[in-house]
Amino acid sequence: MTTLKLAIDIGGTFIDVVTFDFATRRLRAFKLPTTPADPAQGVVDSVAQLGHPASSVADFVHGTTLGLNAVLERRGARVGIITNAGFADIFEIGRGALEFADMYRFDYEQKSPLVERRHRIGVSGRLDYEGTEVVPLDGAAVIEAARFLHEQEGCQAIAVSFLHSYANDAHERAAVDLIRARWPELAVSSGAVLANEYREYERTSTAVLDAYIKPVLRNYLGRLGAGIAAQGFAGKSYVMNSSGGALTFGLAEAQPVATILSGPAGGVAGALHVARSTGRRNVLSIDVGGTSLDACLIVDGQPMDVFEARIDTFPVLQPIFDLRTLGAGGGSVAWIDNKLLRVGPRSAGAVPGPACYGRGGTEATVTDAAFVLGYLDTANFMGGEMAIATDLAETALRTTICAPLGIEPDEAARSIFEVLISRTSSSIREMMLERGLDPRDFSLLAFGGCGPLLGPLLVNELDMAELVVPPLPSVFSAWGMLASDLSFNDSVSVMETVTLEAMARIGRAADDLVARSLAALRERVDHAATPEVALSARLRFVGQEHTLSIPYRRDDTAETLFARFATAHRDRFGHTFTSEAESLSIMANLTIVTQKPEVSSGVVAPLERQSDMVHQMNDPATGAFVQCRKIRRDRLVPGTAYPGPMLVTDEGSSLVVRGDQTLTLDSYGMICLTRAEA
Repeated sequence: MTTLKLAIDIGGTFIDVVTFDFATRRLRAFKLPTTPADPAQGVVDSVAQLGHPASSVADFVHGTTLGLNAVLERRGARVGIITNAGFADIFEIGRGALEFADMYRFDYEQKSPLVERRHRIGVSGRLDYEGTEVVPLDGAAVIEAARFLHEQEGCQAIAVSFLHSYANDAHERAAVDLIRARWPELAVSSGAVLANEYREYERTSTAVLDAYIKPVLRNYLGRLGAGIAAQGFAGKSYVMNSSGGALTFGLAEAQPVATILSGPAGGVAGALHVARSTGRRNVLSIDVGGTSLDACLIVDGQPMDVFEARIDTFPVLQPIFDLRTLGAGGGSVAWIDNKLLRVGPRSAGAVPGPACYGRGGTEATVTDAAFVLGYLDTANFMGGEMAIATDLAETALRTTICAPLGIEPDEAARSIFEVLISRTSSSIREMMLERGLDPRDFSLLAFGGCGPLLGPLLVNELDMAELVVPPLPSVFSAWGMLASDLSFNDSVSVMETVTLEAMARIGRAADDLVARSLAALRERVDHAATPEVALSARLRFVGQEHTLSIPYRRDDTAETLFARFATAHRDRFGHTFTSEAESLSIMANLTIVTQKPEVSSGVVAPLERQSDMVHQMNDPATGAFVQCRKIRRDRLVPGTAYPGPMLVTDEGSSLVVRGDQTLTLDSYGMICLTRAEA
């Protein structure tokens, strides 16, 4: 009998596994080390360790940063571009601008392009900006370009992107059909299908990235699906997309760029579920793992998201949570830069990992400093499944930090945390202030293996109202995947000034978009449920470049749509205008609601519960070592106040309660940490 829902999230250091039993309404979780040489095998091995046969799993939801890592590490497929004659260099020219950090560097060198010059080919065919055909598409030239790229140059994928395909995608679809008919095994991506919006560079970039990771993800998901099927799994398989929903394996293979931030999106989906369920309107979520910290804002119950993001230096026109990634995690390496202590962004990763793992690492990391200060429990690391060598942690500190600076290990460890927290809090404060938001108005929701470790320090540094730590924090991103729904997004360019006459054209475009999206979803998803449909519009004032996404309703008038946009503009930027507004696109989000765990769902506890113990720990409030209470999370009593300092241990994480903080457990099972000052 299929009674389980399974979620697996691969991070840079660990594989997180969470199961939810529909019959008992109970959660179970565990972690395994990541297998960098073969990520799919690590997932298959984790399914074998569920404690239940794979045949009992009804739904499997997966989060992976495989596509993202392929772009960042340049390990994707060899890609060719087919575009209009005379426009082959659009992808390399881009916007002709440098990143802000590189703008004034005299030693700046342009990175080699993702697609080599000889792999960018223009063919005859042209549409004007209204979608009217000016020059017919030369089908023979398309076939010849594809033959050269695939058979002669060895390209494994082709991105097709023509001018003005947002207004009429006939040429792109014809080119894609010609290529697929001749070479069915060749990965082909269409800019108009992925991002049906104006701006040829951004649309081309989206198509190129999709093509670049398509063979990689197709091979990965194929091996993964075969591996778990061999163990008896016969349920439905999904991959998280970058905006908090889930896609079937088939949809993910067809449009892998939609999954490029798959892993971090699971944590935001879980944070959103917690925020709405517990009545917290303003939340800053931080997902802190071994390699990085991913921060996302939830304002008035809605996550901050964007329809255009940047991956490395490449724009992507896809709905994506507005995540800020910082190089701050348990594996962040501490190093000396001209007598100055630095922490991160380089990480020790899973191999060799921090020195205390005993896998050959010799550099001091945040995790090593945490063990020296007593912030982590050696008997509880990874649920007690992983032995820790604290002597190696201290040796690494003495060798790499203490000797150059002439300080003792305790001071070095405290300094590592002070530098990390200072740098991280500055970045978070900047992220919030640029939106006109005050950290003091927000709750901090911390999760990931190191979220509870850094959370108590950050909440004080940022003067925030409270720290919230959910159950199963070390695997919360995987838990968030259990709380995700099946979703599908599509868009259409509608470039109209918001007037009475234009509203009818906008409405017709919205109706056509919904009909097209419903048909596409039913074709690709074997699901009888009727999806919920939400529409939004991207608007800007005439003369502006940036846009804002606001809800669009079919009964909107020009006045109501303008008023909603003006209010959103004032809330975001602190001012608004009375000048005309114009729409750029309409977006549709189709959601099929899935069965998910409640926020208060119980967690399967270990067979033996460790009693309270006395623990030696450095109190961050005073900087002195103290004898304090060490207690397992499952022994906390709801409604009871626990003053710090104390250490709370959980499966895979530890929470450091400062001497100037108080801990309580609410009715949902959430740990709430408040500051004495607040």
